[in-house]
Amino acid sequence: MHRFLLSLITLLLSATVAAELRIGLGGEPSTLDPHRYNLRIEETVLTDLFEGLVTFAADGSVAPGVAESWQTSDDGLTWQFNLRRDARWSDGHPVTAEDFVYAFRRLLNPATAASLAYFMYPLANAREIATGEAEPHTLGVQAEQPHTLVITLAAPYPYLPERLLYPTGYPVPRHVVERVGDDWVRPEHWVSNGAYTLKDWRPQEAIELARNKHFHTPATLAGATYVPVASAQNAFNRYRTGDLQAIAGFPAGELERLRAERPAELREAPLQSAFYLAFNTTKPPFNDVRIRRALALAVEPRVLTHQVLKTGDIPSESLVPPMVPRYTPPALPHANLPQAERLRLARALLADAGVGERLEVTLKHAAGIANKKASLAIAGMWRQIGVRTRLHQAELRAHYADLRQGNFEVGHAAWLGEANPEHYLALLYSGTGDTNYGRYANAEYDALFEQAKLQADVAARHALLAQAEAVASADYPVMPLYAAASQRLVSTRIRGWRENARDVHPLRYLAVDP
Repeated sequence: MHRFLLSLITLLLSATVAAELRIGLGGEPSTLDPHRYNLRIEETVLTDLFEGLVTFAADGSVAPGVAESWQTSDDGLTWQFNLRRDARWSDGHPVTAEDFVYAFRRLLNPATAASLAYFMYPLANAREIATGEAEPHTLGVQAEQPHTLVITLAAPYPYLPERLLYPTGYPVPRHVVERVGDDWVRPEHWVSNGAYTLKDWRPQEAIELARNKHFHTPATLAGATYVPVASAQNAFNRYRTGDLQAIAGFPAGELERLRAERPAELREAPLQSAFYLAFNTTKPPFNDVRIRRALALAVEPRVLTHQVLKTGDIPSESLVPPMVPRYTPPALPHANLPQAERLRLARALLADAGVGERLEVTLKHAAGIANKKASLAIAGMWRQIGVRTRLHQAELRAHYADLRQGNFEVGHAAWLGEANPEHYLALLYSGTGDTNYGRYANAEYDALFEQAKLQADVAARHALLAQAEAVASADYPVMPLYAAASQRLVSTRIRGWRENARDVHPLRYLAVDP
């Protein structure tokens, strides 16, 4: 009898272990409010806590979420989403079309101060609401019935389902937000509609999630914990001890050894991403295109990817990642110049701008060995044209706060996500907001970008976007560097993990063996 009880207890403990998962997170989130988020680390957690009209499939593709299906009008301006009737908040309240109406209006209300509000600018009156020119109730979204949501667009936007994958498209619990205000994101008040709910959040230590018993498709894992890690080395050390079962990064110097010794745990895939240098076009002398062009001419992306980083990144001559389908980017003006000619031209531009070899540049980057290696290499490339570089490193959140506030001269930046060119080229549109880090403004670019947004036909839309990118390329507001490759270490105990270009791995599709 005692032996039987001992075996039963062992079995139960094993099941408990199998149902729990600890994942390294690349930093501490600033918020878990979907409408105020800005960083990928926040998006990762929010994807598990909420479900939008659409959601991620296990392979990263778009799948039905709260909406079971949707239809589009012939002119591409009206979208009807048919909501599932078993959608529930984690406190049991039904999720209805009115929840999305409330959420979209809240996102765009200037009082929310959502830096990514422009993600929803395709909706009719969205831009006007966000800029205070119209009232939130005029937004092109309507609950025709409790389970029928109609979205009216300002212009055709064929990528709408993909755009709704982001937390900016998630509902928030009105019945909680209006009762406790901004405190609704605290664990004691938390209510969400995703596969998981927030159990606890201890800053710099752990974000604990528990299975949402009201979710329409119960997740396999009973719970999971995201653990903020200060560095790739720290994450790697904790993975090797078994404290973490999956991590998003590790020291670049370990890659070849891991490929040889832990091939079953190393997960690699091209990442739909744009890594680039942003120039602050409002700050002299970087408001001079000759300075920006000279600095861009000296940078060799292929040297960065193949000789410096050596992590499988793909050099890029466009702000649009090379794996984005049905888009052919224009070549950079200097694309076919030999490097010696590029350096000669760069020195001539600096001389013509009146700075000669007196230019000093502060290059900002986020903390991390790979970022530092890339920055040192770029500083070396600039040294060849007589430019002196000061490197400034900051923690991820602080770095991007500086970029959004325009507190930089030249800064490393990255943008991940959608499989359409507009998502990336919007970063150079003057009406975008503070994610146009360098505050680039060009009337011709804006006109072409706006004209593209009127096209329902994807081919016509992309052709105009390529024309717009050609205009911006000649201005050098940014210098494209590469599309990254994702490298993760994932325990062989984890089942259901699938590599994909978005590098998204929702917990609801995972299971853990004892």
